[in-house]
Amino acid sequence: MSEVAHEIDLAAATGAEAEPSLQVLTVYVPDRDRDDCEFGQQRKWVLAFARLLSEIGGGVTVMPPAEGGWFNEETGKPIWERTVLVYTYIKPDPFRRLLPDLRGALHRFGRETNQGEVVFEFDGELYRIRDYDGQ
Repeated sequence: MSEVAHEIDLAAATGAEAEPSLQVLTVYVPDRDRDDCEFGQQRKWVLAFARLLSEIGGGVTVMPPAEGGWFNEETGKPIWERTVLVYTYIKPDPFRRLLPDLRGALHRFGRETNQGEVVFEFDGELYRIRDYDGQ
C-alpha cells in the first residue's frame, strides 16, 4: 500500500467499497497454435474468458492484441503471435467458487486450439499448463 493510502482513507474519501481488490487474474489468449497456424477463433475465446473473468471480479478488461512469442521446444523455433490479455481484479468468494470453471476453460482452450501451453497470471505469478484434462 502506498504512503498516501496510509495517510488517507481513500475508500471513504472517494466513496469506494472499503475493501479494495488486490489480486489480478490475467488470461493470455494467443491467435496461433503450437504448429504456428492461426486457429481462427481467438475472438470466441476472448469473449468466453471475458465472461468468466467478469463473474470472478465483477468486471473485466480486454487489452488489444500485443505481439509476443514463445519458444516451441518440440520444433526448436519461436512462435510469434498476437496475444490478447483478458484480466480482472478478483473478488475472493466468486474466485473460489468459479475456480473449477476457470480450470475447465483453460484446459478446453488448450485442447481445442492445439496450444503448446496455456498461460495465465495470478497475483504476479505466471502459471503454465501443458497437459490438458480430457486428452
